[in-house]
Amino acid sequence: MLNLFDNFDQATFDLLRSQRSAQIKIPTVVINDDGFLPAEVESPIKFFGQYNENKLPLYFDQLPVPKYWRILSTSSQGEVYDLDQKRADIIYRSNDNSRQVKEVRWLDRQGKINWADHYNNNGYHFATTFYEQGQPIWRKYYNKYQECFLEWNLRAGSLFLTDNGQKRYFASWIEFVKYYLTVCDFKLDHLFYNTLNQGLSVTLALPDNGTDTLFWHEPLLDNKLPGNMQFLMEHSTRTKHIIFQRYSDWQQMKSTLTGNKYVDFSYLGMIYPHPRGNKLRPEVLILTNSDEIVAATTLVKQLPQVKFHIAAVTEMSEKLLAYQQYSNVELYPNVSRQRVKQLIADCDIYLDINRQNEILDAVRGAFEQNMLIVGFDETLHEPQFVAPQNVFKVTEASQMGERILNALQKPALMKKLIDTQRKLASEVSVQDYRNRIGAIEHD
Repeated sequence: MLNLFDNFDQATFDLLRSQRSAQIKIPTVVINDDGFLPAEVESPIKFFGQYNENKLPLYFDQLPVPKYWRILSTSSQGEVYDLDQKRADIIYRSNDNSRQVKEVRWLDRQGKINWADHYNNNGYHFATTFYEQGQPIWRKYYNKYQECFLEWNLRAGSLFLTDNGQKRYFASWIEFVKYYLTVCDFKLDHLFYNTLNQGLSVTLALPDNGTDTLFWHEPLLDNKLPGNMQFLMEHSTRTKHIIFQRYSDWQQMKSTLTGNKYVDFSYLGMIYPHPRGNKLRPEVLILTNSDEIVAATTLVKQLPQVKFHIAAVTEMSEKLLAYQQYSNVELYPNVSRQRVKQLIADCDIYLDINRQNEILDAVRGAFEQNMLIVGFDETLHEPQFVAPQNVFKVTEASQMGERILNALQKPALMKKLIDTQRKLASEVSVQDYRNRIGAIEHD
């Protein structure tokens, strides 16, 4: 049995964490390695690159640059200058001020990208992508000795691998992955995959003496099944099970998915950690990277008995600093990760009402701490964690305030709102996982 995922994205993280929470241990391979995979997750690039996993990521000021060139940096990105000429953009792994280098895009004198160097979580320069007229055309991967072991023609899709002194040709990345799985001698009797893209392509390329399961987490478009899923329903393939992971989609579609000849359908959501319950404390949290907090003044004035904590990872503008005039508002400019963790533990309401990007996975953090999440339809960052009855139009700020106050004053209502929030976020139990995965294992 093997987990085979296209990317290590949020859906993959949630599925793996759910398996581990249920003490289900399955080897995991990620097809596309961005350089920052967890140590326990394997990939073709890790295998052939043989990197030393005891090294640390590259910090921005350790990036090698020519003499007299300088590096400028903010919490979210960096730049390389030769006098007043920008020569590179530095992409960080995240915007949390850790400044770990993930990619450096080198520019010509017209400001167009020439090539991009990719770095991994052990600080290795493990790949370079070459560009022509702004389009990626070729990529080389390097091992821990900075020797090129893989060349990828991005236009044609073909690859050349140097393995133990022998050069091997593959017509596609899928063929390369299939070779890697064979060389590593993984058990391929049952694959768990979670996209209808590369994961499906690999299962279709393997011998048909296996039984595979698709974990489907993407939202349905126009209430229709994707074409590739319909293909699995109409043809005999290795895929025998399709598991919906979104509760709302499953409720909508389950009555139409019975009695298929080739695959069976079921539902299994995610296991989320909840280290605490909601304590009904009148403490509200807002994390923001901008000063565009919708209706904040209205809510602050409407709820004088509620303390509003507003935090940002950067300096605050005068517009935000003006909230200091209210006795029930506390501001946290340049807030640290540790302080944010404490704020999430100390507050019981999260307001998803800031425009622009979310910071520090705030909504997910609030959900996992059983905070009641309330937001406007125009400002939601992670709508899957916000129950529809807690989403308001921007003209309904006073109704939002009433919902917050009622929930804080009525424990039974707060419990009902939190239970609904968790159910609609597709939360299931450890026993649900053990039962469903166990049934598949013994199929």
